[in-house]
Amino acid sequence: MIFFRKINYLIILSSLAIVLFFIYVFLPDTFVLSNPYSKDEITREVEKIYNIRNGVLITKNMGNLSGLFDTSDKYGQWAMEHEVRRVKYLKDWEKERGIKFTNINSTVRIKKIYELKNKIKVSLEESIRFDYIYVRDENPPVNSFGVGLRHYLSLVKKDGKYYVYSDYYTDCFEDAMQRYSGEIRDIEDTESCDKYEDIYTSNILTEKISYNRQRAVLYADKYCGAAWGSGNDFKYNKKYSDYNGLGGDCTNFVSQVLGDEEGGGLLEDNIWFCSGTKGEKCSGSRAWVNADAFKEYILSSGKGKLIKKGTYKELTKSMEGCEGGFISKLQLGDLICYEKKGKTDHFAVVTSFDCHGYPLVNSHTADRYHVPWDLGWSDKGIKFLLIHIKG
Repeated sequence: MIFFRKINYLIILSSLAIVLFFIYVFLPDTFVLSNPYSKDEITREVEKIYNIRNGVLITKNMGNLSGLFDTSDKYGQWAMEHEVRRVKYLKDWEKERGIKFTNINSTVRIKKIYELKNKIKVSLEESIRFDYIYVRDENPPVNSFGVGLRHYLSLVKKDGKYYVYSDYYTDCFEDAMQRYSGEIRDIEDTESCDKYEDIYTSNILTEKISYNRQRAVLYADKYCGAAWGSGNDFKYNKKYSDYNGLGGDCTNFVSQVLGDEEGGGLLEDNIWFCSGTKGEKCSGSRAWVNADAFKEYILSSGKGKLIKKGTYKELTKSMEGCEGGFISKLQLGDLICYEKKGKTDHFAVVTSFDCHGYPLVNSHTADRYHVPWDLGWSDKGIKFLLIHIKG
């Protein structure tokens, strides 16, 4: 029964994330709550709920989640179980990486708000700042990263207090959480690193590639979207179409980072390009926006070279030539491809390194700013492709 509820919730969560996008985009901004509720009041209450939840991610005292959700209905129960799984996953990730979260704080921006069948319906952006330290360091410096989530939240008010009736969002930890239950009581080679593994044929490159890594990183930071740390007032580059809700925007964003004149400046061609008539948003070719097509293009065109494909353990294993494993070969502006069950699932760009030299990445869907590269991707079936962009 627990497994059945878990699968049901994950299916519903994925489906309603798409619904969330269309409501977020097309519902008129003028469709707002009238008194006695106010936008400021709802903002304060949602931030209060989310920051209590964030406190549980630090303390692991999951009993504090019980008072946030309307568990008299299955949707509230599912929403609470989802948060329980988040706590369990982050607890294990902290332990495995030797780090400790010291502060997690959310701010929200209400986009649309209305009342329907005694429920307060809210579409919003949540910007979360995570601070962490390495537990074995003496006088450890604080590392920070940001995540941006888009929610379709339903609240109920009982006896003067707000409770979460349902909360649908595309969670940046979703993939890694699936092996955990939602029950509160249930908590608990010889090869050299010097060589690159080139399994793709470079058959297009005939001239020197010019790639500006510094501008690529600045672009990725500026247009990172809803994540804490992002620039441009938490907005994407308005020149480009937004594919959230239409399969995801991660590959479109990485293509922008590489190819926009404000970014890395890689030359487009008749396969990888983004175009649009005057006054319209730029729409990308299949190789620009589709993860599988982009992977094949970037590696076969000669613009990128595969450093190594493997599991987390394979890529971080210390070996001759580099103590940090293949992952230490990544440079700013390089890419990480996330492959699930043999299918390309996500792309991110390397934008920084933390105090231990651990690669940090930016991406869209969900929006990430300087996030540890493997966070949220801990399933054993996940493989990573480390891709060096030439130039």
